[in-house]
Amino acid sequence: MPRKASRTASRPSVVPVQRWFQFLESQSAQDIALPVSVLFALLVRWCIGLHGYSGQGTPPLYGDYEAQRHWMEITTHLPVSQWYSYDLQYWGLDYPPLTAFQSWLCGAVATYIDPSWIALDASRGLESHTSKQFMRATAIALEFIIYVPAIVLFFRSQHTKMSWVARQVSIFSVLLQPCLILIDHGHFQYNSVMLGFLVWTVYFAAQESYILMAVSFCCSFMFKQMGLYYAPAVFAFLLAQCFRRKHGTVLFVKLGVAVVATVGVMLGPWITSVDQLQQILVRVFPVARGLYEDKVANVWCAVNVAVKLRSLFDAQSLVRLSTCATALAFIPSCIHLFYTIRRQTRTMQPTAIRVFKYCLVNTSLAFFLFSFQVHEKSILVPLAPALLLIDEEKWAVNWFVQVALFSLYPLLCVDGLQIPYWVMAVLWAFLRSCPACPAHTPTPKCVMVLQWTSMLVMLALHTAHAFVPPPSSLPDIYVVLNVVYCCAMFVAFLAYFNYRQFTCLQVQPTLKQKKD
Repeated sequence: MPRKASRTASRPSVVPVQRWFQFLESQSAQDIALPVSVLFALLVRWCIGLHGYSGQGTPPLYGDYEAQRHWMEITTHLPVSQWYSYDLQYWGLDYPPLTAFQSWLCGAVATYIDPSWIALDASRGLESHTSKQFMRATAIALEFIIYVPAIVLFFRSQHTKMSWVARQVSIFSVLLQPCLILIDHGHFQYNSVMLGFLVWTVYFAAQESYILMAVSFCCSFMFKQMGLYYAPAVFAFLLAQCFRRKHGTVLFVKLGVAVVATVGVMLGPWITSVDQLQQILVRVFPVARGLYEDKVANVWCAVNVAVKLRSLFDAQSLVRLSTCATALAFIPSCIHLFYTIRRQTRTMQPTAIRVFKYCLVNTSLAFFLFSFQVHEKSILVPLAPALLLIDEEKWAVNWFVQVALFSLYPLLCVDGLQIPYWVMAVLWAFLRSCPACPAHTPTPKCVMVLQWTSMLVMLALHTAHAFVPPPSSLPDIYVVLNVVYCCAMFVAFLAYFNYRQFTCLQVQPTLKQKKD
């Protein structure tokens, strides 16, 4: 039965995505809101998938798309003892075991449909239309199995201070976040699995299901090692729970058993061989690759414009430098989270979860900016918990998404994804009214000015890149300017989100919950 429109329905909004859900609410059509949002998100992903992908038509190594397909090939045809050692010069497996198991599962399905898609060695560089459709379908299927349900449950069950419209707007906005869509369904990867487990981690934290929280987090970093960017925040949260409870020692033991068991099960096929475990460790943490990968908008790459760090220091010195800088950047946030949780009462639980979300953003952004061996795609890691704050931090999250998307442009440009990039950028700006419309939002005027200035800078760099050839002596000038600008913005966001974490206890939401 359709629900009656709420008497306390939100006033008409100038923000398009809000107007849509207000219309559904006024027509007592709330039941169709979620299905329409999910189906539209599916349609957008499939349309993006019709374009090119990483390394298309560029032998001999191609790109990330071929890496994912090749891992299905080796995990299907080779014993597990060779998964991390087979022909490492051609896309050797370099992600943790859960990614390997996912590749094996997808490979088993591919074998059932068409074995030629993953024939050992013979299928290298395969770019048939049917195999592309299959690969695209696996990325969508895994996202809708793990990531999408987590997002829906989180916003529907945990945001107890949000109206129905606000919850639906948050769900729709997160599902249409352009960075993840373009990387997973354009460039081609499976980041949504790792990020989905992160959202489940926050969901279980809010439900006070700490064992499931630990298991979910283990799944996140055992799928991709970048999940460890969240480790300090998760550790501080769970350790504080152990300290604040009467039987905290019991919880601590249970958590330890859960973590050891989860990691042990995933490492099970290799657990009897020290050599194979060492090989996995070397592949997953490739220190030999250097301080950063390509042109990434973090501090080390930006500083390298003026100071050539890799010429001045050896690899081990750079590892120590990046480790110390990263720790200094995230420790204050984690200490604040720890003491907030220790002091919390039952009525403070929603506020504690909010602090936890801020801490996840701050620790993961600290890792992105200062840690060793960072990829440009790793900006998705701090972006995921930031999106869980999309209702509390409307203008900040909108702006963060825009800058993160801009930082990915050089990578997407190499992949030939300029059209999807612009379509998703305009769609996000339109749906979220970015910069926010001052007639209906509490965005400070100074923030509006800064956000418009930021957009104009990004548009200017795009225009210059499109119409002004770079000097022959500086062929990468536009990429370098992108790196420096985005790095400065990310440092500013790190400062802002830290400030918000340390002051959020002074702000209490006032909206009353509306039942679905």
